Amino acid sequence: MIKFLPFDTSLFGYRVGKLQLGRCLPDLDSVHSQAEDFDLIYVMGKPGLVKLGGWSPISTRVDLVKNIIKSDLVKVSDFHEEVEISEMVISGNLSTSDKKELRELVFTSGQWSRFKQDLLLENQEYEKLYSNWWDTIKTEKHKVVVARISGKLVGFITFKLLRGRGHVDLFAVKGSEQGRGIGRQLMREVFVNLNACGFNLLGLSTQKANERAMDFYKKIGFHPIKETLIAHWRPGLKPQKVH
Repeated sequence: MIKFLPFDTSLFGYRVGKLQLGRCLPDLDSVHSQAEDFDLIYVMGKPGLVKLGGWSPISTRVDLVKNIIKSDLVKVSDFHEEVEISEMVISGNLSTSDKKELRELVFTSGQWSRFKQDLLLENQEYEKLYSNWWDTIKTEKHKVVVARISGKLVGFITFKLLRGRGHVDLFAVKGSEQGRGIGRQLMREVFVNLNACGFNLLGLSTQKANERAMDFYKKIGFHPIKETLIAHWRPGLKPQKVH
């Protein structure tokens, strides 16, 4: 029932597992017994089931999708000309300045991450996870589109082809540059890229509590298809059974 997660375990330095809930609760006695081998377990499922099991939620992940239409491919008319949008070649070596600026953008993209929001994580889990992003996107063959002003990176978005559609993983614009249409133009480049490959569906996930992101995605045509409540369960703090 509880799946061992070798990557998270190696990265964090303690045993991590995942409990994906189905349509109904599993046998809690068996779950508790198996959980004794773990230090942290991600419990994921429909909001009602997670709460019924007694696990305290840390976040609600919302999965959204969008059908790409012709108007999505049109360049934003009021986009500032000093902003350069281009695809980054991830097979090469990054310059020192690109490394620094991308690192800052990566951490900006994860401000609403459950690993950032969970105050009980005290082993720099958030920093470790997001510091490994470059190796991850190279291994999984992501594409990276970046925005620059005078050569400096001010925004980026990473995406890949997954099960017949595109999927965005990381997306951020530097705080001082937000509100200038850079995020919209970065997303447009993803639409154009997918359309050229014959794909017309794009998916992504965000945190429900991130109202700014939810509003942005709604404005450009994404709609939610699924909500998943996520709890971080420390087996030493066992959930109460519901009778």
